[in-house]
Amino acid sequence: MSRALRTIVPTAVAAAVVLAVPGAAVAAAAPAAVPGETGAQTTITMNVTGCEGCTIQANQFVDDTTPAYQSKSAVVTGGVATLAVPTANTKGMYFSIQTAKPARIDALPLITTQVKGRRAGSTLTRGQQIAGKKASACWAGTSDAAVTIAVTVNRVKMPSFPNGKKKTLVPLARFAPTVKALGGFSTAYKGVLATQDVWPCANS
Repeated sequence: MSRALRTIVPTAVAAAVVLAVPGAAVAAAAPAAVPGETGAQTTITMNVTGCEGCTIQANQFVDDTTPAYQSKSAVVTGGVATLAVPTANTKGMYFSIQTAKPARIDALPLITTQVKGRRAGSTLTRGQQIAGKKASACWAGTSDAAVTIAVTVNRVKMPSFPNGKKKTLVPLARFAPTVKALGGFSTAYKGVLATQDVWPCANS
């Protein structure tokens, strides 16, 4: 399967939200975890507003010659999700988020780190994130043993998959405040970035 960036786009033919991946099969697969996490560890505490019971996972993809990294998932409980990850994997890390009742878009929504045209350090409203045509899910990472990240989550309605006549609620998640993204920006649909496979940004 191609490791190209996956971005959500509407398709009039199927009346559903799918990912634009030329020549790639549709799959809801996630990258495999790197066995034997060793070395320095970082504890990421996410203070989440608006997504109690949601599941968050940390991921990193470098290139096709290196196994993709995927952390254990963490459920938001009492507004907090905690992830323990190798510090070395934090550069180019991205975070997936699923609601307790997963959105039916045949893709995994990601947490936005920055919206193009909005300076890092901004606290965005729901409307501002939706209005952003391009965004990033890539985090520059850290060398610290512990970090705290605030995340705000709203919802947006999108055509469901495979029945595009129905609607599904998709998490609209962002760092609050935003941080400077690693690398460039990708096209967002209604402010949302999502992936069917991996999201390569470690070498951006």
